[in-house]
Amino acid sequence: MNVERWARLKALFEGALDQPADARTAWLREACGTDESLLREAEALLHTHQTDDDFLEQPAQIDPADLEPFADGTVLGSYRIVREIGRGGMGVVYLAYDTRLERDVALKALPPVLAADADLRRRLRREANAAARIKHDAVAVVHALEEIDEHLVIVSEYVQGETLRAVLSHGAIDPSRAHSFAVEIAGALAAAHEAGVIHRDLKPENIIVTETGRVKVVDFGIAHVEAPEGTRMTVPGRALGTPAYMAPEQLVGGVVTPRVDVYAFGIVFSEMLTGVHPLMGTGATVPPRFAALVARCVQTSPDERYGSGAELLRALVSDITPPALEATAGAPIGSPRWWWEFHQAITAAVYWVMTWPAWMGRQSVGGRVGRALFIAILIAVIAAANLRLYLWFTSRFYPAELRWARRRVGSWVRGADWLFVIALATMGILVGEDRSPVAVVLIAVASGAAIAFLFIERGTARAAFRSSTTARTSTPP
Repeated sequence: MNVERWARLKALFEGALDQPADARTAWLREACGTDESLLREAEALLHTHQTDDDFLEQPAQIDPADLEPFADGTVLGSYRIVREIGRGGMGVVYLAYDTRLERDVALKALPPVLAADADLRRRLRREANAAARIKHDAVAVVHALEEIDEHLVIVSEYVQGETLRAVLSHGAIDPSRAHSFAVEIAGALAAAHEAGVIHRDLKPENIIVTETGRVKVVDFGIAHVEAPEGTRMTVPGRALGTPAYMAPEQLVGGVVTPRVDVYAFGIVFSEMLTGVHPLMGTGATVPPRFAALVARCVQTSPDERYGSGAELLRALVSDITPPALEATAGAPIGSPRWWWEFHQAITAAVYWVMTWPAWMGRQSVGGRVGRALFIAILIAVIAAANLRLYLWFTSRFYPAELRWARRRVGSWVRGADWLFVIALATMGILVGEDRSPVAVVLIAVASGAAIAFLFIERGTARAAFRSSTTARTSTPP
């Protein structure tokens, strides 16, 4: 099956699943037109997912209405439910508080309507056992598998952040940041495959971007564990996973190997780089430096993909050549980037030096007003100067993260700049005649700082990052 035919078959399958169950066959016949062979393949694929025996093997087809959640505040053993935070992999996921160890945890439970089913209980046990075997910073840690009041629950690390799906709702991710994410995800897959675990459902919803900007792969709810004796829980011919991210052999119920995760990774990485799923047909293209790697990941034939997460990780680290600007620690002296770095460093230094004239101005103004203005200036200096030094350090030693860092702190720096200028100018105006030199310094520096960040800094940033999509008039520092 060639790539074009596979893409069409996959689109037909997903389109059929969007139809009411009793209308899917008719919809397929109309969509396939006169292509009888394509119709037969699509019907066979649909039949695999619609058989009654396979219902419990399809987590995405469980009616959400059947998942009866616990009310906020419900106590299960030593865990107090705080709120529901998601659903998937046949369970409801809650933020809970562990009163025994005094920590927040993620608690995943089979609701009562499902918990009595032996197959589903076995699936949840397998999820805990699979995830517990993986040791990697980019994999959510499983703390325990417990049976409480006839409820089977997995207790795992609570990861604060937002899903990669939520991040992608804002569009494509900067290539350098996407590459960093990809390395972490591939590292998680490498650790999983080394432990004999295949995720089987890698997708943006199962990847959390933490508050520190790192990623965590979660929900090994349909992971396939290769037991030492070669036993398999999944019956051949049954397909697990989310269709839009499933490899061809997985979608038709074939043999599952680590290469299905590699395929899903390729789809996810492509989506990070373009902002859309590859099958959307919007014309978005993967940047050239990543195109060959993504193309190999999503090959129709498993043998033509990377063999495992470890092989994929090696390719991401060794085969991807970063842009020349990002490959060097620090920019050449005299280059636009160097002048931008110089501006950040000298501005931070001037801000800190101005705390002394501000202190003298406080003594002259006196009272609560003088104290309030000095505190405002000090807050502005701490924020603006330190964040600028953070940007300078990132540019010099971690250039691949710079664009992301600029977007993250830009609004904070700009707010601190305005606070610094307004408080400094106000203090200069209120300083008495006996300290007129101090007043002149305060007002002059306030005016110079305003001109610097409103005009000069924007010019240096535009010159330094002219190739970036973020280099606009509103570009952060």
